Amino acid sequence: MKIVALLWVFFCTTAIASDWQVGSRIQIFHNEERQLVSRIYYPTSSHEKRQKISNNPVFVSSEAQLNAPPAAGPFPLVILSHGSGGNKESLSWLAYALVQRGIIVIATDHPGSTTGNSVPAQSIRLWEQTRDISALLDDVLVDPTWQPRISSQAIGVIGHSKGGYTAIALLGGRVSLRDFSAGCQQQPDSPNCIFYKGVHLEQVPATKFDADYRDNRIQFAVALDPGMVPYLQPSSLKTLSAPLLIVAVQHYIPGNQGANLQGNMLAAYQGKYPIIATQLAGANHFDFLPLCKPTATALLAEEGEAYICGSLMAQRQKIHHQTIKHILKFIAPWLKHARA
Repeated sequence: MKIVALLWVFFCTTAIASDWQVGSRIQIFHNEERQLVSRIYYPTSSHEKRQKISNNPVFVSSEAQLNAPPAAGPFPLVILSHGSGGNKESLSWLAYALVQRGIIVIATDHPGSTTGNSVPAQSIRLWEQTRDISALLDDVLVDPTWQPRISSQAIGVIGHSKGGYTAIALLGGRVSLRDFSAGCQQQPDSPNCIFYKGVHLEQVPATKFDADYRDNRIQFAVALDPGMVPYLQPSSLKTLSAPLLIVAVQHYIPGNQGANLQGNMLAAYQGKYPIIATQLAGANHFDFLPLCKPTATALLAEEGEAYICGSLMAQRQKIHHQTIKHILKFIAPWLKHARA
């Protein structure tokens, strides 16, 4: 098994190799009073020593050249949005692969929905996370370092779980608080509802929950096993402002042959722009998180969350590779804006 895993690491590494080195730095943006602590991953021609970008006790850290000088560009821009309890490093494995292809990637912590600060009563304000992305985009497109390096004709968003909903919302996908409330009364333990079990939904402003948050600067979006799928309004899906890729999974929790988040059903609602859906066989919702450290399962078991690292390492590596492959194929039309 160890030999198989090593061969898979080699295959994944060679499959995504390219000329660009990966630089990374922290920068803070703002959505009004919300402080958006963000990690920017970017192409660099530097060959400095790579360092770990985080020291998470559960997940293996990606490595990058910290604060290396960014290459001149212009490059496409992808903004990453994490799920409930995630953070700006949750999709670092994906960011790394995209930067190697000549893409600037920005991932931000969403206050009230991030690691160590994931509060259901705050997280239910879905629109705040969507507005975070638009506000970040406002800032970065006038930033003296990044504005000259970004191609405004190639801006996209990729999100996982709640962040997957965020990606869809930024194209104009709308949810219904009434439908969500009714659905959670019928199935309170469903994956979309269980986190919000103690929230008083009647106190959530429907006008904000149901509103249209499209951002026409975004030319493409990718949703990795997105949340809130049953409550998206079909009429809004038929009028999305850009192409959408859904990468769905077979199971929500490893080994659970039942529920998933039903993301692949969204392809039936495409309108002017395509909604492409693919389902990864054998994959689960948490396979989009980074690789797990050997001691991760025991640590998570103390919190009743061992399922987060319930996959074998070889499977998670395989799912990462398949996801990268699907995304690169989908965004190929925008990669022409990357500097060679």
